[in-house]
Amino acid sequence: MHALVAKAEQHLPEAEIILELGRFLVAPAGIYVAKIIDRKVSHDVTYLVADGGMNHHLAASGNLGQLIRRNYPAVIGNRVQGEQREVGPLCTPLDILLNQGDIAVAGPGDYIVIFQSGAYGLTASPNGFLSQKSAAEVLV
Repeated sequence: MHALVAKAEQHLPEAEIILELGRFLVAPAGIYVAKIIDRKVSHDVTYLVADGGMNHHLAASGNLGQLIRRNYPAVIGNRVQGEQREVGPLCTPLDILLNQGDIAVAGPGDYIVIFQSGAYGLTASPNGFLSQKSAAEVLV
């Protein structure tokens, strides 16, 4: 890297060299979509069970134990009205993609859409965790 910077400074003295690892430039453009496969209510909390979660998008689930969840911006892709929800698919309470998020009333067959997922969503996640199927990446 040092050799490349020195060469660039020699041949392109007006250029400013910046190293960016992908999250800032790429993340706002990406979305993660998972299908809702079940809906349950436990202790007055509504849970939507999805066909993907921390095994595909570890950062959105809190990175295996982060106490304060970031709650990536999310919507139910085919609904509009709001309601408080928990969303996630696996058998651990750590696998929550959205913690008490205000999203549309949803159930099996609907789709949860997590925005700002473009950088490292899939590649930094434990794919195949508990034999869950892998996600597909689509570039548009």
